[in-house]
Parts: sequence; structure tokens; C-alpha cells
Amino acid sequence: MTISQQQALVSLLQDGDVSTIGLIKGKLLEGGHARLAEYQHLLDLATGSARKNLEEVICQIESSKTLGNISRGLAKLRTWSQLEDLCWDLASVEQPGFDGGPYARQLDQWAQEVGQMINPSASASEKVHCLARYLGHEQGFAGNSHDYYHPRNCCLPWVMEFRTGLPITLSLVYMLVGMRLHLPIEGIGAPGHFLARLDGVIFDPYHRGRILSEGEWDLIASEIPERQRPYLTKACSPMQTIHRLLINLRNCYVKHNDAMRRHRVDHYLAVLQR
Repeated sequence: MTISQQQALVSLLQDGDVSTIGLIKGKLLEGGHARLAEYQHLLDLATGSARKNLEEVICQIESSKTLGNISRGLAKLRTWSQLEDLCWDLASVEQPGFDGGPYARQLDQWAQEVGQMINPSASASEKVHCLARYLGHEQGFAGNSHDYYHPRNCCLPWVMEFRTGLPITLSLVYMLVGMRLHLPIEGIGAPGHFLARLDGVIFDPYHRGRILSEGEWDLIASEIPERQRPYLTKACSPMQTIHRLLINLRNCYVKHNDAMRRHRVDHYLAVLQR
């Protein structure tokens, strides 16, 4: 667009009637990601309602791209590294322009620091104690019992920021740190409370990495039908883990009466079921 065309467009977005503004925004959305840089440049010319309308267009385009990334990521999900990337994409939907790089590097740093504390010849329980001391106590990761259904408890970057979350997201922190250290930390989909396991040692990241006793595990197992108990000991796959995480996120949006975001999660769950 020429400068005069840009100025005319901004003027219409500022002073046009509702139908005209809606038509222009629709045309801008058709330009998609290919014209995003041009729209960003238009922001320099816009003020007031024109700027607000342009920001809405840019946000929708960025969100649309991210939603596509998430759908493709869910469809091909196989590894924990792919699940980690999905967690950054999920955050991008809520915060356009979000960059997961610093958070991935934070996980790298935590892995490096806790790795220096772990003796390679240590037993599994000793390794879990090191992880719990570092992540659960030094870094302060623990469950959010005060605001359990806040959606940010399901969002890995915000869990890392605030050091609080749900059993599944806190377990995921341990699992992704463990992945960097080649420690095979698994997720266990216990009823109502996700847990983690390292070489047979079951522990609870929600309660700062506390190791469960045999009696506590037997009590958990007794809460489900006997025919289903063999499945309780199986490690969750990346696909099963993201499915349970999305169910938790959906429940949070239901609790907050947020229909728009709930429908978005319904779309993600539909992709998983294909």
C-alpha cells in the first residue's frame, strides 16, 4: 500500500461506522500471516480506536497460526520434546508473541544444577530426594491448593514462573528436567492426582516431591476396580499426558464460565481423538 492508502485505511478504522470497520477488518484478516509485517507497520500510524482494531486483527492472525501449530503438534505427538513444544504453543494462544525459548533454557539450567547434586551411582530414592530438595524446596515448586482451578495452573510457563500448579504440570516439570538428565521419570495417571515415578519409586511433585509409602500406594490402588489396577502402574505416554492436561484445562475454564476458551480446548481434544 502507498502511504496515502495506509492513511486512508487507518482513518476508516478510526472513524468509519461499525459495518465499514467490520468489513475492513475482515479483508485484513484475509491477508493472513503473509501481511502481518505490513499490519505491524500500520500500527505506527494508528492511534485510539484505529490502533485497537489493528491490534485485534494482528492478535487473531497470530492466534490462528498458533492454533494451527497446536493442531498439527497434537496430531503428530509422540515424544516428550514434542509435548514440551506444545506447552509453549498453548501459552502463545493466551499471550501472542510468547517465546518459549527462555523457559526451555530455564529447564536446561535447572537440570544442570540438580545434575551436579545427583551421584550417578545413587539409588532411585536418593535421586528422587535430590530432585525434591532442589525443585520442591530450593526452587519452591508445590501445589496450588488456594486457587486450584486457576487456568494458569495448567500452563507450563506460568507454573515455572509462579512455582505452583496442578499435580500434572508439576510432575511435568520434574519429567522435563529428568529428560535432560537422562533420568526416566514417568507420569502415573492415578485417579484424581497425577504422580511421578523413577525406577519404581513413586513420588508426588504436588507435595514437593514427597515419596509415597507402599501403604499409601495400596490405598490409592484400592480406590479403583480391581480389574483396572494393572493399568494404574503403566506410565502415561506423551499423548495420554497432554490429554489429561487438556481435560484439567477445560475443567478450569468451565469453573470460570469461560465458554470461548472451553470451546478452544474442545477443538484440541477433538484433534486427539481423530
